[in-house]
Amino acid sequence: MLLDNNSTHRKKLKKYLIAEQIASEREENITVELIYTPTYSPNFNLAEYLIHLLRRRLLHHLPVGTSIEEVEKLIKELFETEQLQTQSQLAKTIQQIYNLIL
Repeated sequence: MLLDNNSTHRKKLKKYLIAEQIASEREENITVELIYTPTYSPNFNLAEYLIHLLRRRLLHHLPVGTSIEEVEKLIKELFETEQLQTQSQLAKTIQQIYNLIL
């Protein structure tokens, strides 16, 4: 599991994983390897790739003075009518991120 290097996230995740292990009443333990990214590493963050696509596809083409409400409406319309990446493209992006880690 890839995580950013925020110490509060580490504590919360470990607490959540322990609680989930207890709640699931499994007798066998599940091994989870936690890989922490450097402090700020946008190349390892899938959301950064998707935000870039959203900006390139929609936001860079808006006229100056477009209101936040108009931007919100356009983004909602975009997500209701199409997707930023196909499943195949998304898999390639995730593979690219994974390859950066190795």
